[in-house]
Amino acid sequence: MELISRRELNSRGVTDGEIRAAAKAGSIEPIRRGFYVDGSGDDMDRYLCTVRATSLASTSGLVISHRSAAAIHGFAVWPDLDRRVHLTANRTTGGRTKKHRVVHASALDPDDVVEVDGLLVTSPARTAVDLACAWSFESAVCTGDSALRAMPHLDLGNALERGYGRRGIAKARRAVAFMDGRSETVGESRSRVRLQRWGFSAPRLQSALFDDDGHFVARVDFEVDGVIGEFDGLMKYRGPDGSHVLISEKLREDRLRSLGWQVVRWTWNELTTGAPAERLRQAIEVARTLPPPRTIRRV
Repeated sequence: MELISRRELNSRGVTDGEIRAAAKAGSIEPIRRGFYVDGSGDDMDRYLCTVRATSLASTSGLVISHRSAAAIHGFAVWPDLDRRVHLTANRTTGGRTKKHRVVHASALDPDDVVEVDGLLVTSPARTAVDLACAWSFESAVCTGDSALRAMPHLDLGNALERGYGRRGIAKARRAVAFMDGRSETVGESRSRVRLQRWGFSAPRLQSALFDDDGHFVARVDFEVDGVIGEFDGLMKYRGPDGSHVLISEKLREDRLRSLGWQVVRWTWNELTTGAPAERLRQAIEVARTLPPPRTIRRV
């Protein structure tokens, strides 16, 4: 999907009448005043084109930020409901919200801004902190985990320090302290938050388990008080052509159980219920009566 401006089309010799005819015929599609998209794409492609068009049409000095910056950087966002374009003005007052655009007012340090494909965007660290200030703990952790997964050496601490005194910065500190790039999906990030809320101790993440002969058995999402917890991300792939995936996963789980592990799985929809917590507590009670699993852990 390509973004094309009216000015660019005019420079190629395309008249406004021809642009209107092309839009009416469906060969190009208006995405905002003076900008069009050419070609097909998914919702994220369309949103990124909208962000770019809005930035190019906005007052100079506005920086793409928040959810829009997360999209530019390729970070996961949950829940993905807000389709407005978010920009930040380097001032402390004067933010404003319209139907399709939100302008935030906040001081920007030079280190808080980077250039991406010719656009000014808040840096990855500033983006994660902005969202942690503005969003729920759970949503902030999902995006922050994604940022740390893509950039393991990302320094969120300095971005927090530069945000001293900002509204929501205390909330952001709590979220940043919880973020962990070893969570590989939004479902795993949400699971970590839920495990905390259910009262379990902090889980061990992404352990690689080997048998006594040194043969690899599995890498598991969570170890929770001596029990393996797995977020079942396979649910979204299940279908007529997914049987081999399910068989492979069952064999993996059978192997873990044969080596003495209790395994508890949960799905996306169960994250808002207490069902996984109850199954985990029951499995932990059983595990306490059994010998230790016959595996070697490597992280």
